[in-house]
Amino acid sequence: MTHPLMNELGRTVLVGSGAIGTCLRKAGGRIDEPVELLNLREPALVRNLHAAYRDAGSQILVTNTFAANALILGEAGADDLCDDVNRAGVTLAREAGGAQCLVWASVGPLGLGLRLEDYPDGALEEIYRRQCLALVEADALLLETFVEPREAKAALAAAAATGRPVIFQIGNTGGGGQRWERVDCLLAEARLANVVAVGTNCRHPNEIVRVAAYLAAHTDWPVTASANAGHPQIERGAVTYEFSPDDFAAFALELADAGAAVIGGCCGTTPYHIRKLSEALRGRAVAPRPRPAAVAAPLPAVAATAAAAANPIRALVADKRFLISVEIRAERTRSLDEIVRGAAVVAEAGADMFDVPDNPGATVGRDAMVTAARLQSVLDIPSICHLGVTQSNLMRLHSSLIGCWDLGLRGLLAVTGDAPSMGHLGNLAQRVTDVRSSVELLRLLRGLREGRIINGEGLADPPDFCAGCAIARPIPPQIKWLRAKIDAGAEFVFSQPVFTLDDSHRLQDALAGLPIRLFPGVMPLTSRRNAQFLAGGRIPGIAVPPEVAAGFDRYESLQDQRRFGLDRACELAAGIAAEASGLYLIMPFGKSCYEDTARIVREVKNR
Repeated sequence: MTHPLMNELGRTVLVGSGAIGTCLRKAGGRIDEPVELLNLREPALVRNLHAAYRDAGSQILVTNTFAANALILGEAGADDLCDDVNRAGVTLAREAGGAQCLVWASVGPLGLGLRLEDYPDGALEEIYRRQCLALVEADALLLETFVEPREAKAALAAAAATGRPVIFQIGNTGGGGQRWERVDCLLAEARLANVVAVGTNCRHPNEIVRVAAYLAAHTDWPVTASANAGHPQIERGAVTYEFSPDDFAAFALELADAGAAVIGGCCGTTPYHIRKLSEALRGRAVAPRPRPAAVAAPLPAVAATAAAAANPIRALVADKRFLISVEIRAERTRSLDEIVRGAAVVAEAGADMFDVPDNPGATVGRDAMVTAARLQSVLDIPSICHLGVTQSNLMRLHSSLIGCWDLGLRGLLAVTGDAPSMGHLGNLAQRVTDVRSSVELLRLLRGLREGRIINGEGLADPPDFCAGCAIARPIPPQIKWLRAKIDAGAEFVFSQPVFTLDDSHRLQDALAGLPIRLFPGVMPLTSRRNAQFLAGGRIPGIAVPPEVAAGFDRYESLQDQRRFGLDRACELAAGIAAEASGLYLIMPFGKSCYEDTARIVREVKNR
């Protein structure tokens, strides 16, 4: 039987409960184990907190089950208690709330971080399935604080399978609530489940208002919002929060004006905060939508207005601080999961961006677009996809560009690309000449930005990529082409690798005064053979000076040669960092390529 208050969802502003974890820890819960175990070990403590929220005016009680999944409980040696902890969580809230309160069963993310890639979709869904099945006596399942679309998909599928109503809340996606592409991806997953409301939680009140307003403007669902009591602060050795109950109530009125239908509290809030909130909102109707209703939740393709307002690649290119973009090769001989794990090491070292080449050397690799999107999604590092024109006809190019945008990629490096016949497939692969150069590709991108494909037909959600280009050697004859690329819309340029500071100086001097951001390329040489190969002009545009190649002659072992090459690359990168605005770092070859690249990034960033 449906609780009467569920029928009020979206009509009257409902008051949620406040923080569970921070209150229970303050009341005596142990910090060395999941607070959810208190459902069995100190049930009176949990029941009393629910009762305090009820007395303060909460119409919805959220269970103490946020992290009560088999994975987290298992790490605490309590996997066998998973079902009991969750059932007890619902029972305690129900006992405290009686007939006057809704009970929403809390389900949170698994806290896997980068380890998420180690779990296949089926394993994730099974973890959530077990928890959700133990919570079916609640009035609804509250999936809260989710930020990863893949994890959200698994949790939503498990929750939907129970047949219970689902409320889905998005956590902090980064950038003060401005990662709208991540928000839209999460909303797209919610469309596939039995969702009755969407919302946001565990953010600063100022951020919550912006995100709630966005959800109200872009979905038809009732919007829920549970903010933290501001930022935590240490006062006399104790943790406090900056928002008083009166401050929190004033902010709640802003949330109601923004269209929120359920307003509660998250970290740092107490029954005192909820009492003031309840007094301020009592009997208030849900505010009208800030736009006509009957608009479905957006698909993963970001709404043009939101995306144009926050292109993370363009923001970085405009940033005056020194930046490092690291090239991550999408090798077919490594799994995508292995590539992501390796890139995570580089991200931790301080890389600002990733870029993924498109079948370099005309050798079949993993799709650059898919790889870049995965890196960006999992590691939260803006990623650029290289796109060559020699391997795709006009139809495929248009589709790929639209697909890049739909996947949340906001930066492209427009290149001509290597002729397919040069690579390992030989004449089995043929060059395509629909678009003949990177300049023509940049012009195509400009047309897409203006809302049309190449024949003039219209386009919904025009992609506004921050587009870059490459510059090869020798430099002087390339300046004319670079000017043409700038005129066609290029906003940044990656150079092919330089191997001496003098080469970097000549490159910077040649580009001085041009309205484009330069990222000189650095490619570590890893052995005498590697240096001699590149010194021989085998790869167009790359020329290792003889004196640089000769430096490897002093070392006999491959280990010593690799160490010398990496030491030299660190010195060169540091020298470039002292006088340039950016660096384009190309990974060395070999098993330790990610660790070696991370070392260079770390040494440059720490100087």
